[in-house]
Amino acid sequence: MKPQIVKFQSPPAETPFAPEWHFVMFEGQIVDVDFSKIADYILYKEKEILNLPLTIREGKFTDGYTGLGEKSTTARFDKFNVLTWQHPEIQKLKKQILDFYDLFLSTIEVPGEDHLYIQCWANILRKGEQIQPHIHSVKPDCYLGGHICVQCEDTATNYINPINQINDPTVYRSKNVIGKITLFQNCIPHYTDIHNGTKERITIAFDLSLAKNGDNFLKIR
Repeated sequence: MKPQIVKFQSPPAETPFAPEWHFVMFEGQIVDVDFSKIADYILYKEKEILNLPLTIREGKFTDGYTGLGEKSTTARFDKFNVLTWQHPEIQKLKKQILDFYDLFLSTIEVPGEDHLYIQCWANILRKGEQIQPHIHSVKPDCYLGGHICVQCEDTATNYINPINQINDPTVYRSKNVIGKITLFQNCIPHYTDIHNGTKERITIAFDLSLAKNGDNFLKIR
C-alpha cells in the first residue's frame, strides 16, 4: 500500500469553549522482509520471554492495560527489545522502521531529532484473545507509537479519537495486513478485534522516544 496520512481533526470551533483537535497517524507497507521467518522466530523466543520478570509499574503488575494477562509476552513489554535480536530479517526491519519514521516526519513537515530511542516488543494472540483499549502515554514527553503486522488473519487494529472516546466514539479501523506498519501519536487509544484464526496473531509494537526512558530502550539515532 502507498503510505498515507490518517487524521482525527476537528472542524473549526464556533465558540470559545468548543474543543479543537488534530491527531495524526501514518500507515504504509514494509517490503523485502520475510515476515514468516520473523513469526517463526518470535514463537521460538516466546518461552524465553515468558521466563522474564513481569512488568511492574508503581509496585503493581501491568500488561499495559491490554487485558492479555500474566501469561503473555506483552506482560513483559519493557523486559526485552525485539530489535536487539541478531536475526537478519529483524535487523532489516529495524532499518525500515527508521526509514518510515523519517518519511513520516518529512511528509508532515516536522523536523527530525538528533536522538531517537525505541522500546520494541512482540504481542502473540491465540484464538479468542483480544487486546483491550489502552494508551501508551499521555506524559509530557509523549512521542510516537508503532505497530507492525507479522502474522494475522481477518483482524483490525482500531484507533480511537482521543477527544471523542465515550459517546459514539470516532474510531479508525485499520485492517491488519502482513507487513503493514502504522505510526501514531502515542496518546491515541487503540485496541484489536477478537482473534478467531487458527494460527497465532503476531504483531510487533514499539514506542519511539527522544530520551532513554528505560533499560531496554535502544538508541537507533
